[in-house]
Amino acid sequence: MVIATEEIEVWIRDMGYITVKPLTLEPSYYKLKDGTIIKAHIHINHLSPDPRSPQGFAVNSTNMMISYVPKEKRNPNAFQPYSQTELQTGIIDDDMEPEPLRENFSVYELSNGMTLSVKTIAGQISKTKFFSQDGDPVYVVNTTPIIKVKKNQ
Repeated sequence: MVIATEEIEVWIRDMGYITVKPLTLEPSYYKLKDGTIIKAHIHINHLSPDPRSPQGFAVNSTNMMISYVPKEKRNPNAFQPYSQTELQTGIIDDDMEPEPLRENFSVYELSNGMTLSVKTIAGQISKTKFFSQDGDPVYVVNTTPIIKVKKNQ
């Protein structure tokens, strides 16, 4: 069985959600002093009604952080499993002062007739003593979304 995306989205809107249609997806990019490039993107999944919010809705999103590490900085043999708590205690450089390479707005058309724009800003990037299974150093990235909402004309 294959059901059209449009029909599924109607069901989701009937549940009270505001669905989103990406118009422009623009991640932010930062260069670190060790040559690593961090790609940061906050993806908007949907909005849901929230009377406590000044705009009347809450934003559901997913943070995506990707590191591109110079070959000589990778170490696949150094991988060891770690927990989220260990990441915080395993920081070896707690402010890498990222150089912004690109910070643009991603734009989403909302099913309620509005447009939402979000820009991902990296505030602090910290390097840990841990390595991923691919051998890349693991970084902790703190981001802040800059959000604009406007009514469509």
